[in-house]
Amino acid sequence: MDADDLARIAARAADRFRLEVAQLYLVPQEADDLAAWRRGDRTLPTPETSAWMAHLRDTTADGVRWSRVRIVDHPLTEYTEWELWGYQANAAAGEHIYIADRDWHRELADLPDFWLFDDTAVLMHYDEHGHFHHAEQAPDSRPYRGVRSVALRHSVPLADYLRRHEPRLIA
Repeated sequence: MDADDLARIAARAADRFRLEVAQLYLVPQEADDLAAWRRGDRTLPTPETSAWMAHLRDTTADGVRWSRVRIVDHPLTEYTEWELWGYQANAAAGEHIYIADRDWHRELADLPDFWLFDDTAVLMHYDEHGHFHHAEQAPDSRPYRGVRSVALRHSVPLADYLRRHEPRLIA
């Protein structure tokens, strides 16, 4: 499955859920933003400054539900800190973001990294260094809907997590 296939599946979906389990994703499109954050730039993107934020805002306004659970490990990696900080922009644009600490419950161990687009599950494969390898459509989405339920059951909303556990990352 290539990026165009993934985009076509996503474009048809009214419910777009992402489970992120890795502690580092090396995504070339994020390199400049991560480098700026490392230099101390704490300016969150907005729909006026980011095409992605505008897309997120516009699709949620049109009724698309975007949500994700981010599984974290402690100590947080620098990348995870940057993600948690940046997710505040996504939340402002309409995405529902939840955080779960892998240590909170044994059910959070060894979960797969995937997207769930309505009833289509797409597994995301990365190497141990966070490099993306490929996406693969699962033959049956039922197991991934179950994993989504487990992840949501053991997570808290982003704002609650930041307030309780990482107040230094609040924008």
